[in-house]
Amino acid sequence: MNKTQTLNFTCKVCGCQKLTITRVWQTLAGPVSESWQEWGTLEADHGWHFEFEEKIVPDEDSNVERGDTGEFAEDDSDSGPDDYESIEAEDDPEADQFYVNCAGCDREIEFGWSQPNRGGGIFPVESADFAPGECWPEPRYVDAWQRKGWLPK
Repeated sequence: MNKTQTLNFTCKVCGCQKLTITRVWQTLAGPVSESWQEWGTLEADHGWHFEFEEKIVPDEDSNVERGDTGEFAEDDSDSGPDDYESIEAEDDPEADQFYVNCAGCDREIEFGWSQPNRGGGIFPVESADFAPGECWPEPRYVDAWQRKGWLPK
């Protein structure tokens, strides 16, 4: 397929014909974990490439605790960061989260993969060329696909 073809999808809510694929993953940054995301457009051939990447920063205003502002102890030690305080990706691709959303209204679209273990192309269930039983579900949809009889043989 060439790039001029459009994905065979039309949102039943807003009529948009574009889908966004997003991957969310965790990295270890010393003793804490950070969340990152990357996203791009799902192409007509069910392939994609991520165009954007960013660190997910929690909304600090929602976590602020107001109250006692009494004494606190300042850490005036001269210790620097230890060797273990480096940033590295967690090596568990199954922990990654993938999402397909309508680019117009941001509605989440259920989807599967053309090959097992999240391989190959991404096929949204609302796409006209989705073939139940020929795709492997994104892990969070396994139970729903089993109830519908869509799991590959």
